[in-house]
Amino acid sequence: MNPKKTKGKQKITIKKIEKDEDRLVTLSKRRNGIYTKLTELSILCGAEVAFLGYSCSGKPYTFGSPSFQAVAERFLNGESSSSSSSLQRSVMNAHQQAKIQELCNVYNRMVEKAKAEEVKVKKAAALAEKMPVNEDAWWKVDPKEVKDHEELKNILEKCEGLYEKLCDEAAARIQRGDDENNNK
Repeated sequence: MNPKKTKGKQKITIKKIEKDEDRLVTLSKRRNGIYTKLTELSILCGAEVAFLGYSCSGKPYTFGSPSFQAVAERFLNGESSSSSSSLQRSVMNAHQQAKIQELCNVYNRMVEKAKAEEVKVKKAAALAEKMPVNEDAWWKVDPKEVKDHEELKNILEKCEGLYEKLCDEAAARIQRGDDENNNK
């Protein structure tokens, strides 16, 4: 018996092929396989298909049945094929209109939330302006100017405590928001 000269067909891990020459060979083989499958799909199902790919060098590869240009023009112009019935077109139009309406509703809700947040920010800014500010507040101290090691430790502890309080408050507000949304 003669030993096998090649490894045969094996599973490969899907990752980028590093060598340029190997990458081009693989592209050529895979491209021909895709063209074969697209031809079969077109013949068996009567579908009009178009395929556009670019190599790593930027060279375009196209396939189309009946032609790439005809399918692309139909797609870009939004034309339906002559074989589709008016019922199919009306169902597709109704579906598109429903999707558009849903997206409009989502957009309107987002705009309303943004306006509400803007009002909250303005209220918070107004409150912040009214509050007296202590000029020697510990959070305004530049750590580079502090020479005492113990004082720096105290400032760090205060910052960590403030951070924990802010995290707790943010979590509580998020929880309240989730509870409000669940109650609606």
